[in-house]
Amino acid sequence: MRKNVELLIGVLNGAVGDYLHRTGNGLATPMTFVHGEKPLRATRRALLDAYPHATARIAVLVHGLMSVESIWQMPDGETYGSLLARDLGFTPVFVRYNSGLHVSDNGEALDALFERLVDEYPVPVEEILLMGHSMGGLVLRSATHVASEKGRRWLPLATRAFYIGTPHLGAPLERIGNVVSWTLQKVGNPVATLIADILNLRSSGVKDLRFANLRREDWEGADEGALLQNRRHPVPLLPHIRHHLIAGTLSKDPRLGLLFGDALVAVASATGRAEPRHRCSPFPQEHVRIMAGMDHLRIAADPDVYTQIRAWCEETT
Repeated sequence: MRKNVELLIGVLNGAVGDYLHRTGNGLATPMTFVHGEKPLRATRRALLDAYPHATARIAVLVHGLMSVESIWQMPDGETYGSLLARDLGFTPVFVRYNSGLHVSDNGEALDALFERLVDEYPVPVEEILLMGHSMGGLVLRSATHVASEKGRRWLPLATRAFYIGTPHLGAPLERIGNVVSWTLQKVGNPVATLIADILNLRSSGVKDLRFANLRREDWEGADEGALLQNRRHPVPLLPHIRHHLIAGTLSKDPRLGLLFGDALVAVASATGRAEPRHRCSPFPQEHVRIMAGMDHLRIAADPDVYTQIRAWCEETT
């Protein structure tokens, strides 16, 4: 029951989390670590209690839109984090946050949380592995950008980043939502205007997925209802981090897979095949894997995906 309630709150935060935060509603989820399904304070005492056998290698897992950390859980209870702990000696740390806020707001909060983690962790941190599902990958990219501008101590410790079903070029469903609401506003009919107003209640986090906004400058001062207006600012890939991308496709047929992606994210977006019009740094394609026959949720918790993650982690060059 508790898990279902937490999932429902995660969905609510994704849908209208910016409103919950703005009005001080107690259902708004703060940016926090989670251990044993409970929030974990980033203090030395709390971290030591949660991780009595903490290792110098940390794997941080960040969920996506309208989700919570249980998205990572396989039917047998394992997660990519627990398997990395078993096989490679990582200490898994899960993040929970309000996915209805702007990606940049969450990136700033996550950067600050990482810095506290490094300061308060029970043993000296030697390596941080970053892993994000869907929007979680965008939040991680935003956090690394903020950290690079602030000269944070945690950033040089980050060695690898795994983006699983992350819409690096934006999500088509949000662009469709933008077109529909904009068109209805232009009709001038009271009913059409009402429907458009209801559609526009979707959260800032959802609207950021239109073009995968990462920085505050991407949205600040802009009309969120403007028709397909891409205001993205460059966010270079940090050269000291190895970037690994995993995309899912509904169909095992390559042509259908390219057409439908994982049902929510197109293959080109999940694999970071950027063109100049996308205003996004293109990702190296040598560390890209397309998982055929896997939808957007399955790729967050699948043994075959973990096999690829482990193989990349074991690469020495």
